[in-house]
Amino acid sequence: MTDLHLITGNRNFSSSSLRPWLLLQEFAIPFTEIKIDLFKPDSAEKLGLYSPSLKVPVLLHDDIKVWDSLPICEYLSETFLEDKGWPCHLKKKAAARSVVAELHSDFQHFKHEWPMNCQMNFKMKPDEALEKDIARLDAIMYCCRRKYGDGGDFLLGRFSIADCFMAPAAISLRAYGAELSWKTNLYIDTLLSNAHMQWWLEQAQDEFEDLPLDKAS
Repeated sequence: MTDLHLITGNRNFSSSSLRPWLLLQEFAIPFTEIKIDLFKPDSAEKLGLYSPSLKVPVLLHDDIKVWDSLPICEYLSETFLEDKGWPCHLKKKAAARSVVAELHSDFQHFKHEWPMNCQMNFKMKPDEALEKDIARLDAIMYCCRRKYGDGGDFLLGRFSIADCFMAPAAISLRAYGAELSWKTNLYIDTLLSNAHMQWWLEQAQDEFEDLPLDKAS
């Protein structure tokens, strides 16, 4: 029996926490979650017990510590899933890794202007730079579903790490009212209706009283 712990932050805002949490849930890997409110005076002190970067998420596996959502998901796939966190088909795996790397490192303007907020439901007009990011996200989802979507309803067919990384963007795109292609909207419907995603979104609604004033507006 392994001793597996995932350190996470607030469900409403912590997009990076959602990614490995969703992978663990979808593949039914037993773990214990340690949730830290990121907006409290003692947040840094609590994070310091687990996280070298003072950020979430962090994975603790026996005496092994992994931080940052991408290496955590890769570690989980290699250690517990026989690498099934990625698609098995070589072309699909290559596409999935490329998409995840892009989602992880790019779209900074999108993440700043339309951050994940599970309680948001308000259509906002994007500026020109944001429109470019939205168009690129739309293209990724549309093309992945069209080229690699056989075998299931997720981004590359069956559920994978790519879906975990697209999940926060999907929440934001739907919450802020982005105009997207029909195939992309079908995929987002599938992702957001996932039982684990639904549970996360429902739990996020209960965090309202704990939100900092600058986040509650």
